[in-house]
Amino acid sequence: MSQYDNSIAVIGGGPVGLVFALCAHARGLRPLVIERRTSARSESRAIGIHPPSLELLDRLGLADRFLARGILVRRGLAFGTRGVVGAINFQWLSGRHKYVLALPQQDTETLLREALMERVPDALLRGRTLTGLTQTAADVELEITDVHGSIRHVRASAAVACDGKYGPTRALCGLSYTGGAYEGAYAMGDFPDTTALGEQGAVYLTPAGLVESFPLPEGYRRWVVRRDDDACGLPTADEVANVVRARTGHVVSPPDARAVSGFRAEHWLASDLSAGRVAFVGDAAHVISPIGGQGMNVGWLGAEDVAKTMASSLRRGTNLETALTRSSARRRRVVGAARRRAELNMWIGRPTARPERRERVVGLLLRGLAGRIFARSVTMRGLQFGV
Repeated sequence: MSQYDNSIAVIGGGPVGLVFALCAHARGLRPLVIERRTSARSESRAIGIHPPSLELLDRLGLADRFLARGILVRRGLAFGTRGVVGAINFQWLSGRHKYVLALPQQDTETLLREALMERVPDALLRGRTLTGLTQTAADVELEITDVHGSIRHVRASAAVACDGKYGPTRALCGLSYTGGAYEGAYAMGDFPDTTALGEQGAVYLTPAGLVESFPLPEGYRRWVVRRDDDACGLPTADEVANVVRARTGHVVSPPDARAVSGFRAEHWLASDLSAGRVAFVGDAAHVISPIGGQGMNVGWLGAEDVAKTMASSLRRGTNLETALTRSSARRRRVVGAARRRAELNMWIGRPTARPERRERVVGLLLRGLAGRIFARSVTMRGLQFGV
């Protein structure tokens, strides 16, 4: 058995688990990250890093690394059936980061992993799966199994589950997971940028459904489309390209596409966000519709909250279970607010036979004081208040 004084076992080494480990280390804790995968992720999912997350990266001393790799999206355009409906400008935001950073998830994970290896070289255990978990009043013991079937036991002061929607930790702790899929399915892919949009984002509100477009490094652009009602099976680059051309007029090249995939927008929530000395963060705790790009960011903010809570409780010797229960309540408010914002984004982008009504509403949302408020909402400000 391995004993780690004041250690925190982190189950899952994706972007949320890595951020938690960095936050924990910054507060004097010793993270040990248990990761099932034996190699780095190759696919790209999340691409948007919002200002509150950039401020978190500032606190970790990492923001400049990220800014050097990504695209700073300072403005977004909304298009309707007759052209531009309005623009959202992030210059009205407070703080240093008046933009959303566009960066593919695999690059985000690479930067986080490099930072963790610099600061805690022995923090990452690859090729290990959590197969058992028991708790006492003072610690947590984990059984982890490697790819060869060898079993190792690790004891830690507490554990944080960042093992995603399908991870084993919830079941081992006796928690349920409730939710489901929203109406509609989506496809996305990254294509060489053939538009004149530059570093602007764009949303196309078409009668047939939403199309989103965001700039990426290396001259690429991410396209997200709501699929036709009769679409089935895995999407192809040709399908995404055809929808983009039909709804926006932009022509993209299927042979040059990267990261083509499909998804259903879903909502899931664990029955509790902590169980004893184990906290649940990211998709292990909640799934939010990716329309609006909040999921990873909400996970990061939750990771920092839990790291602060654990460090404070362990340092002061207060009841950790009680502290994690309070953290869960705070994080539930944030998740609820993010979910409502995502549902608004999906409502705005749904297919409709009366697009002119929607365009009038969106046009009003993007003007004057309403536009400034909407810009704050889009960039995840105010979530801590549950609105």
